[in-house]
Amino acid sequence: MNNFHFAKVIAGVGPTLAKETVLSKVINMVDVFRISLSGGFDDNNKKYIDTIMKLDNSKTIMLETRGSDIRVKNVLDIKVKAKQNIEIDYSEYAQEHDKKIFVDAPFLHELKTGQVIKFQQSGVVIKIKSTKDNMVLCEVIEWGWIIQFDRTFFQNYDLNLPFLGERDFKDILWGLEYGVHVIAPSMVRTVEDILELKKFLATKNADKMKILTKIETKEALENIDDLIEISDGIIYIFEKIEKEMKAMKLNEEILVKKCKDVGKPAIVTFVGKIEKNKYQLINENQLKKFSNMAADAYMIDTLLQENDPLEIITQLSDALDKLELKIQTPELLRFYANNEYMVRDYIIYNAYRTTQEVDVRAMVLYTENGYSAGRLSSLKPRVPIIAFTKNDENYRYLNMLRGVRGYKISQSFSYDNLKRIGKEMIRIIFKGNISLDDKIIIVQANEITTDEKTGMINGLELYKFKNI
Repeated sequence: MNNFHFAKVIAGVGPTLAKETVLSKVINMVDVFRISLSGGFDDNNKKYIDTIMKLDNSKTIMLETRGSDIRVKNVLDIKVKAKQNIEIDYSEYAQEHDKKIFVDAPFLHELKTGQVIKFQQSGVVIKIKSTKDNMVLCEVIEWGWIIQFDRTFFQNYDLNLPFLGERDFKDILWGLEYGVHVIAPSMVRTVEDILELKKFLATKNADKMKILTKIETKEALENIDDLIEISDGIIYIFEKIEKEMKAMKLNEEILVKKCKDVGKPAIVTFVGKIEKNKYQLINENQLKKFSNMAADAYMIDTLLQENDPLEIITQLSDALDKLELKIQTPELLRFYANNEYMVRDYIIYNAYRTTQEVDVRAMVLYTENGYSAGRLSSLKPRVPIIAFTKNDENYRYLNMLRGVRGYKISQSFSYDNLKRIGKEMIRIIFKGNISLDDKIIIVQANEITTDEKTGMINGLELYKFKNI
């Protein structure tokens, strides 16, 4: 099954990865490309999207809002020594400067002497000695290289920034103009935050845009059930909520399960570190843990240093190939869902049960809104799900569901088309390594008996491959 992987990979795009020579080597290993405008508005961001779509226009482009994300604005790395004095200045735009640190923090003048500032990936720590207007003089406490566009934290300082500020509105408008497919809002706290985002998207005729909510604040964790309900999926930034999880007696498995129980993707993030002058992304034990939970996707932190993004993505993809089919088969239990989807969920459950009791090679289904694919995926089947949809937003969304390969079809799509095209997709996925007697399931999970638009009959059918 060399042409199919179950868990999905989300990679942050930067200058090195966006080069066509590099991108062409990883395009088949990455399902979603994440665009962050932390580096500022420049033509490169648009070029990244153009290059990705040129190589494979089936990929999903995710726009990450900045929220309270504060970044170094230097485009050059800066080497600092212990006890060295160095100035920090405010800038919204990128700066070619290696003697002074620029950050997009408009509140520098509010900081007090003794304030500690940390740079996430660089590991550099500095402390404020004095301030004047937006100019801050600091002493280096922990030395090293400050990396271009590194994330900046102000220890024990409340940024008090709105969920959607002016720069976030600008970022979203930029994304809508240049064709992003999903939005990942940062620093979400409450359901009202997501409602505010949805309201703004509706005013721009983008009300069908899928929203993947990032869980990285205490308030978001406290409101996790409501946020799962209102969102299209969840991105867990576990590194930021470890203390809160412990206090609330929550763990990664519980939080991932909350998403999968309602058929929505649970995405986990790996934040890399610089160790021995090399970018270290993950360790095998950590990945094995999330693989056993059947996490839908793995989001690689934006490759700021970009020593070798090809090596990092290949490392993750190869590790997933070894682990994802070794996950423990869950006990076959009947699940009960909201009465609104009783018939649909019963069919989905029986489709999954069939894969447990019969040697099935793949499942084929049609989905109007992505629910059937998401709910079936959440049961952790060990066979590929080939999902067809007419809706572009749902088509891109399928790229984030574990074990699902999505295809967009025309409005005139019918049941006969589903069998014919589905059979061809199975050949492609298995690279011809499928016999005529291998078994395939076709699923139509709806609340009505017959779909007049497609001619599909509600239920599931078991075929030999040669008879489809």
